[in-house]
Amino acid sequence: MHAIFLKGLAIGFVIAVPVGPIGLLCINRAWHGGAAYGLLSWLGVATGDALAGVVTALGLSFVANFFFDQHVWLHIVVGLFFCYFGLRIFIARSARPVGIIRETELWGGYASTLFLTVTNPATFASFVGIYAGWSVKILRDEYFSVILLAVGIFIGTALWWLVLGATLSLCRNRFSDSVMRAMDLVSGAVIVGIGFVLLLQA
Repeated sequence: MHAIFLKGLAIGFVIAVPVGPIGLLCINRAWHGGAAYGLLSWLGVATGDALAGVVTALGLSFVANFFFDQHVWLHIVVGLFFCYFGLRIFIARSARPVGIIRETELWGGYASTLFLTVTNPATFASFVGIYAGWSVKILRDEYFSVILLAVGIFIGTALWWLVLGATLSLCRNRFSDSVMRAMDLVSGAVIVGIGFVLLLQA
């Protein structure tokens, strides 16, 4: 049983490493909202990855197919959200002091990245591909194994944030305000650009 947990751990870490638009959003939140804001945002991603991993592992094709079948509307919704968050980053003033984030905003950060992760059809496509490549069989009716796999994926994804977050915390004060602003402009533009691509695909 420990083998499926370790495989889930590796899968979660590997899926989290490529820094996409949601990763850039989490990084920006950590820089300007503090470690807790960034961490909860990334835990939303980890939860979404774990849920997608469970759906794929159980062979719940009707759930995955729903997201694929509704890809037009999902691309519109996710694309608009990316444009919204990207524009906020792009036009915001970069401030060196970490802002004060209320508890509702912290949990809002978690909920928003969870929503963006589970509504992105690419999330399920990633798990289908990696399961096939890593020979992860369908675990229908093997619920304990599914739980171990999901916990492994969650921890693996969260572990990447701990590594990345610790590195960012150490480096943050070494960047000048102009460099921080340039990073905001680039990350905001990238997120908005991906949002427009999703809208065009819809």
